[in-house]
Amino acid sequence: MNADPEAAQVQKAIALKDILHFFKYHACTHEPRPAFLKMYGLTQPAIPFLLFDYQEDMILKLQEHINQGIDLLVEKSRDMGVSWLVITVMLHYFLQPVPGNDFLLGSRKFEYVDRKGAEDTLFEKARYIFYRLHSVFRPEGFDRNRHDNVGLIQNPETGSFIRGEANNANFGSGGRYKAALMDEFAKWEETDEQAWTSMGDSAPCRIPVSTPWGLGRKFAQLRFSGAIEVLTLHWSLHPLKSAGLYKDQDGKQRSPWYDAECERRKDDPEANIGQELDIDYLTTGHPYFDNKGVSDRCSELMANPEKVERFDLLHEGEDVKFVPHPRGALFIRRQPAEPRGLWSFRYLISADVAEGLEVSDNSAVYVYDRLLGEDVAWYAGRIDTDLFADLLFKLSKFYHNAYIAPENNNHGHAVIQRLKRLTSRIMNERDFSQGVDLDRDKLGWNTNVQTRPIMCSDLREALRKRVDGIHDVEFFREALTFVLNERGKPCAVEGKLDDRVIAQAIKFQLHAWLPSPKKAEAVERIDAYDYDDEFERVPRPVGADAV
Repeated sequence: MNADPEAAQVQKAIALKDILHFFKYHACTHEPRPAFLKMYGLTQPAIPFLLFDYQEDMILKLQEHINQGIDLLVEKSRDMGVSWLVITVMLHYFLQPVPGNDFLLGSRKFEYVDRKGAEDTLFEKARYIFYRLHSVFRPEGFDRNRHDNVGLIQNPETGSFIRGEANNANFGSGGRYKAALMDEFAKWEETDEQAWTSMGDSAPCRIPVSTPWGLGRKFAQLRFSGAIEVLTLHWSLHPLKSAGLYKDQDGKQRSPWYDAECERRKDDPEANIGQELDIDYLTTGHPYFDNKGVSDRCSELMANPEKVERFDLLHEGEDVKFVPHPRGALFIRRQPAEPRGLWSFRYLISADVAEGLEVSDNSAVYVYDRLLGEDVAWYAGRIDTDLFADLLFKLSKFYHNAYIAPENNNHGHAVIQRLKRLTSRIMNERDFSQGVDLDRDKLGWNTNVQTRPIMCSDLREALRKRVDGIHDVEFFREALTFVLNERGKPCAVEGKLDDRVIAQAIKFQLHAWLPSPKKAEAVERIDAYDYDDEFERVPRPVGADAV
């Protein structure tokens, strides 16, 4: 091409028509690691794009989706060359002799989008490829000082451009694009939902790319939604990493390279094999609970659904009626035991009171049978504080004057004030065994920086030992998006619910602090059920009339 300008023009024409030819014969990538260079038989870090089969497939898939204007999600193991591939594909369009090939490169922070001299940014990768192409590919009239700026590269010949932007609620809304790359999208915090929606109005083809980072963010939601095509690039597709591929006793894929990586990272507290290599959503994103165990429990309940009666609430004055409804928010799994003994402390009620937020905020309540170690009823939904207080009182009466532990943060004070007029059986922070003085003692459970870690830790231990007695599928779904955030606080991922989690955590505090149920109650435990010859428990059916 250097020796023959006409041959250079022919090569340019072929390369712009055939994207794989462009990759194989003209584009290059950066590989500074000696071990990989040795495997390739090369010595310099600027190496040709030696495409593996999975990379060729991805390039053609990207081209298809960009041409048709269809979103494509790419989940990947670390170091599969995905960002280099996507950027080179976009450059191939950018160099076409027609206008309208405009693209957006996005990441969670602008320092990952463009920082001149830093080869790990998206734009520096684009420059690395662009300026190593033969000069015949340079658009006519291109001036590096005028047309290559921070976060913007322009084609003066056609008007096409590649622009960069960091994560924000209005991501991409300032222009129109052929396609947009959303790099490491799983780690886009707070505004990932808004950014995804905003980008939908600006680009017909959105390309979210990421290694997993838990189940709480938009990337995981999209991945498992079934509404977007998913391309999975697992390390085992890489022929250099999968050499000697085998399966261990658990059926997990491994290789000598994979084993060496696990060994190399074992003393690194920040290393996460599930995230970096295994594309495992359950062990990534700083989950607070054992997400594998939580997911298994959720699957068990979904696979074997119980016959639980559901009710709507009808408010009449200070009375709440339970009206059978197939989609009601109140679940009653088991009736109260017959009142043949003294049931003073058999049942307890824990409640998380909504903060009054406009979105993503419910009130939640669980009724727990302490003798059986099982939840017998639960409710979660958006509800007025007076109605919620009356519901708690009704459930308390129904389950033999069960003790009530409402959270006293924020709107919880309003619930407690109403409950004080109805019952004395409200949680007392100081000492249950000495009774409750409504005028002196502080009522309800206070969730704060001291108590939250304790209550959440106790709940985590109960889940680990499988002694939680929880039968609410939605609780386990909330638990999957409950994390330890960057400040060390156990909480829900931004935009997700944790009302059921907090209500369950309060439950175990009340259970630990309340006096043990009367000895007579232990005898009644046997009478409350019929047993077969193998001592399998057969619960009495729940009846709507009894409720």
